Amino acid sequence: MMQNNTYVTQDSLTPILNKSTSDQNTYNLITLPNHLKVLLISDPKAERYSASLSIKVGNFQDPSGQQGLAHFLEHMLFLGTEKYPEPGNYQTYINTNGGTHNAYTSTNKTNFYFDITPSAYENALDRFSQFFISPLFSESLTQREKNAVDAEYKAKLTDESRRSTQALKTLINPKHPYSRFSVGSLDTLKDLPNKPLREQLLNLYEEHYSSENMALVLVANLPPKKLAELAHQYFSSIPSKTKASEENYPELITTDKPQLQFFRPLINSNTLNVFYQIDAQGENYKTQPTRYLSYILGNENKGSLYASLKSEGLINSISAGASSDYGSNALFSIKIRLTDEGLSQIDTVAQRLFATISLLKSSPVNPLYLQEGLKLSQLMFNNQSYVAPINLARALSARMLDIPSEDTLSSFRLEHTASQSDVQALLQQLSPENLLIQVITNKTFPQDWAKGTPTWKKEPWYNSEYSNNLPSQSLSDTINFSAKTTQVGLPEKNNFIPESLKLVDETDQSPSIILQKKGMTYWNKSDPSFNKPTAMNFIAFRFDNAADTPEHTLLNRLWTRLFNDSVSESTYAPYVAGLGYSFYPHTNGVTLRTSGYSDKQSTYTTWLIDQIFLFRPSPEKFNLAKKQLETDLSNQKSRQAYSNANSALQTLITKNSQTIEQLEDALKSLTLEDLQAFTKKARNEFDIVAYSTGNITKQQSTQLAQSIYQRVEDRLTPREPLEIETKELSAQQKHHYQFNSTSSDCVVLYTLIDTSGQNTQKAIIEKAYFAILKKLISSPFYQELRTNQQLGYIVGAQDLSIRKTPILGLLIQSPNKDTLTLVTAMEDFIQEQKERLPNLSDEEFYQAKNALLSELKMTAKNLSDNALNEWHQIAKPAPDFQTKEEWIENVEKIEIKDFLAFIKRKFESADTAKIIIHNKAFPQELTEQQSWQEASPMSPKL
Repeated sequence: MMQNNTYVTQDSLTPILNKSTSDQNTYNLITLPNHLKVLLISDPKAERYSASLSIKVGNFQDPSGQQGLAHFLEHMLFLGTEKYPEPGNYQTYINTNGGTHNAYTSTNKTNFYFDITPSAYENALDRFSQFFISPLFSESLTQREKNAVDAEYKAKLTDESRRSTQALKTLINPKHPYSRFSVGSLDTLKDLPNKPLREQLLNLYEEHYSSENMALVLVANLPPKKLAELAHQYFSSIPSKTKASEENYPELITTDKPQLQFFRPLINSNTLNVFYQIDAQGENYKTQPTRYLSYILGNENKGSLYASLKSEGLINSISAGASSDYGSNALFSIKIRLTDEGLSQIDTVAQRLFATISLLKSSPVNPLYLQEGLKLSQLMFNNQSYVAPINLARALSARMLDIPSEDTLSSFRLEHTASQSDVQALLQQLSPENLLIQVITNKTFPQDWAKGTPTWKKEPWYNSEYSNNLPSQSLSDTINFSAKTTQVGLPEKNNFIPESLKLVDETDQSPSIILQKKGMTYWNKSDPSFNKPTAMNFIAFRFDNAADTPEHTLLNRLWTRLFNDSVSESTYAPYVAGLGYSFYPHTNGVTLRTSGYSDKQSTYTTWLIDQIFLFRPSPEKFNLAKKQLETDLSNQKSRQAYSNANSALQTLITKNSQTIEQLEDALKSLTLEDLQAFTKKARNEFDIVAYSTGNITKQQSTQLAQSIYQRVEDRLTPREPLEIETKELSAQQKHHYQFNSTSSDCVVLYTLIDTSGQNTQKAIIEKAYFAILKKLISSPFYQELRTNQQLGYIVGAQDLSIRKTPILGLLIQSPNKDTLTLVTAMEDFIQEQKERLPNLSDEEFYQAKNALLSELKMTAKNLSDNALNEWHQIAKPAPDFQTKEEWIENVEKIEIKDFLAFIKRKFESADTAKIIIHNKAFPQELTEQQSWQEASPMSPKL
């Protein structure tokens, strides 16, 4: 271990000074004796300390015949080192000390990261660094862990992004590594003749996991010299080797004609994807000329491509931007989400898209857009929100592999505008020979776009259907000659860029009422404490029957959806300039929320309120929104199974909740007249509760409040807001509920629900006990059922407590086990914990308790952290701004004897109900032998 401070004198630190003006961190660079580049970040606000190490190796370096090996190698590093041989040692240490950890593998890098409570930081660094010094790669765990990679792959078999991307790769040059499968499976991760799997892992590790090929970031509230000492002590032993030579990759696209792919998704979705091969852009980080293209093609202002197509009901959205570099190339992509009408008129959509591209290529580069892009980039960089240590470490360590260390921070903003010649050169690469077109739909394809009759194939990794074609003459004409048909203009100057960034000189400690009239209560908290010229406004319009039936729930959703659609053009320029808004439905009505720079926000808020009251949907827009909502409801069943399991639990145990099936059924009969009647009543009789906070004075908030009041005074009607409640549960109940899912995986969510303090003040104490229990069993549950038994990739203990109901959840999503196997394994685990936890040591208990306290005591780092919590209270009938303090007080009182008594009560089921949420058939054995009863979300009680 390095104890000598020779290397950590102040002179050996190289400060990075070109940081954001709002950034309070201190940044220093050092290079260790083994040539490892290290960025040391002293963060005065850090309440979790973090580290991230990135390696310049990814799935592009997978050897032939072992696709996914780099990803598998990432998994293996978590499974024991010479110094800490126990496979779960690192994960358990991080989890029990209030931290989180993860890793990812991309095309050309692998990134490991964690955060943890300060007192455990040094020991965590010791465990973390051993990944890169002396991993074990045990033969038994190698053979076992490949099952986890296979389960991870199978868990995403229905992920539409992965499916369509893998199909697109069939159009990529097969000699380019981007064309390959990258996740890994049992078919690709296996012993080959004369090439054992473990040997290949070691070879890949030895070749690429060297200090010269890495970048490390440490983030803590510690002096730079101390961080440097930690870096030297724990990371100087990473082996130094000859740096792997830079690989030369062939072109992504080698044909000289456009290529067309038809792709069938599992869900109801219509998308037109257009990809152009462009030169790699990594070296252009100071000017980013691709921003010019995405700024115009993704623009939603009046007169834009988006506005032209949206106004005719042909599209839902457009997005444009460049990919990461794939060797000497990148892909510039334009994604257009089509309506059903847009699919039927896809020729019109394509003509306008290619006409816009032609217009861009033939027009002079407009310096206005370049200057606006520069101004907005620098404005947002200098007023950025606080970044949590784990996110900061992860992002910067990855960036250090590609960008000179001294530019690591400033690379997140433009340094100066791109030259017009660079932009023009880029525009010329948007040419037919660089073009891939992908049409995604489960409806009718534009077969006249294909030259000849489309031939369908099965993509082997995700079993999806696709057809690769050359374009027909008519499509080629659309690509080459659409400029003559253009109806699209280029965007206008953005007038919403803030002019004043001055901070107010008022500071309130807590929210207070500044205006109270019959039917309206307005709160304010002037809070410039985050040193950013930003504010947030919340205005809730609360009315009767907002969501008391499936029909009213749907009408409320349709209203907000249609309104958001109607103002999308007008709200785009404010959005680009840092002014955001959200208009959303809920149980008590609708809420308008605005956020961003405070300079013009009040004016923007009142304009939005005016639009809400002026808005009237057309029959065409109503029918389109209804169709889209129908599609969205249907597609929810295709989300990840574990996500749907959590949603199913919420629906099952919440009073007056509505299932997807109920909503789908109710939607069929809804008419425009229903919506008109619903919104008329809602806009005629409501009350308002509102809140302004951030860089805004009490006087400014009062002016906004009075302005709103004057607009709606004659419509205000006081009402009592409804509270969402949990169904009454009685002790020792055992229910199961099957939810609909398209996933082939088997998912089981096994929940223990405390009934003793339900809907009483006692619930906060019980929830505290459950939170500690979750911390104590989380690592053992993962270690036993994921690592040892390999039951699935998605395995975890969850604190699912909602409202005043404490809930502990155990979840497994498995590609190859059935419901009975998973439930049995969970009950065996619970039985083991019954025996283990009564013998809990003081150290184990207080470690978990202190980790929870550390989480609870974390302070807000950004305005929204406070504002959302405060708004949650203000929206209640009886606001309580001391909830956090009450939690802390209750947790601090808990002693080990109290916790052990709690454990005894819960595990003996004296006051505990159990609910199993599942997506496959429930085993008859459990019904007969253990008396599990089927539950229904329609039942008023459980």
